[in-house]
Amino acid sequence: MRLVLMLPLLLLLAACTTVEVDDEGKPLDRKLSEDLVLDTDGRIVARPTRLIAPHTVIINGGTPTEREIRLLGVEGLPEKEAPATFARCQEWMRKYLAEEQELFVKPALDSDLGAGVIYGIVYVQARDEETGQVIAGGYVNANMAMLSEGLVRIRDAKEFQDERLRARMKDVEAEAKREKRGLWGEAK
Repeated sequence: MRLVLMLPLLLLLAACTTVEVDDEGKPLDRKLSEDLVLDTDGRIVARPTRLIAPHTVIINGGTPTEREIRLLGVEGLPEKEAPATFARCQEWMRKYLAEEQELFVKPALDSDLGAGVIYGIVYVQARDEETGQVIAGGYVNANMAMLSEGLVRIRDAKEFQDERLRARMKDVEAEAKREKRGLWGEAK
């Protein structure tokens, strides 16, 4: 008899869904698309699970939503061609991407979110350099940050649909060249 009474309760509980909320208890405005969680700006919200220097991040590893994210518009050199820069790139990725609970990936306009490989711009939450605290509403474009350090170079500027972003990326790369950072330095 008890089992008969508990069965409907168990079925009811199994049908319940949870809603993710922020610190104030307000529901986060995210939607599920192609099994990936997207925020209101159309960015994929994911957890980094593996870093493959110089320009690839595996997100949501070991789950149905595992995807390979390749940095849009930029590329690094293999370890054989630029060992010092490759090592600095690994260190940078470990420091700024590996420890993040969430990455935000703005996929290229023609991306198929169901594909195993997605090209996109990776964003991380900005942090105060002194305290390490997250800066509310602040994000860092990892593609641009790596470019500014000379860890990667522009693969094809046309991949950046936004003309202002394209111009900014070119300026950042030119500055890295002038300052002889990373790939542009004496010891690659």
